[in-house]
Amino acid sequence: MNRWIALSSGLLIGCGGANEETLVDELRVMDIVADPPEVAPGAEATLTTTVADPLDVAPDILVWTCTNLGDGCLEASDPAQGTTVGTLTEGQLVTPVFAPAALAAVVADGTTVLPVLVWALACAPGACPPIDLAAMPPESGSADADTLSAFLADPFTGARDLPLAGTSLAFSQLGVSMRSEPVTNPVILAGNDAPEVGVGDSLDLTFDVEAEGPTFAYGYTTLGGFDSAEYDVVDGSVTLTWYGSEEPGTADLWIIVNGEEGGSALWHAQGTVR
Repeated sequence: MNRWIALSSGLLIGCGGANEETLVDELRVMDIVADPPEVAPGAEATLTTTVADPLDVAPDILVWTCTNLGDGCLEASDPAQGTTVGTLTEGQLVTPVFAPAALAAVVADGTTVLPVLVWALACAPGACPPIDLAAMPPESGSADADTLSAFLADPFTGARDLPLAGTSLAFSQLGVSMRSEPVTNPVILAGNDAPEVGVGDSLDLTFDVEAEGPTFAYGYTTLGGFDSAEYDVVDGSVTLTWYGSEEPGTADLWIIVNGEEGGSALWHAQGTVR
């Protein structure tokens, strides 16, 4: 499940109206989808990091993994390992990642699932020193290498020194196991590819979802908002209500579906408030 590190008021606008948490009005990492979401030690997964950039800051992106067996991130000892710095292409960064082969002994029983944290930091250019350091990994043992390693191992603490504006930090998980039936990602099967809603009106958006086990949906938009911060997917379907803003315009909409046991899917479209 994707997590955001951010503060929001979570207030409701009116009775039965848009939930303020669902409005995206600044840079935000929306989701980090691992495909597949659970792999064997040494196997490869593809990470797709989706970022909302409503203010057009054209951010730089740092994506990295953290395998913690109790002594901090294994990757932090070598800042060049498991890190990718890039820029967005159509709002996304796609990068490969490998589950550490060293975890084979930990998950050899065929039932244990070890979560490897996957982090993403999006920043306006020049706003975040860790991205600048990771872009050209410093020499091992140098002060810059120690600074970068400390941030990668504990971004919660490191983020306190980053500016609030123009930055977004989020994490997800990649499961590592040797299970015969690993978790799979949900699949969003249907949705309105060009939704339109009137100024101050509402529109129901219904999605069919193919998933195993309890599944939850989250809706976000750059104009207006959705009526709830979280929805249960029931019998393979979920309906979200989008409330239009008080002014017309073009909106980006994201629907994120997360499985309780892991796995994620994202739907994105441009809508219109008319």
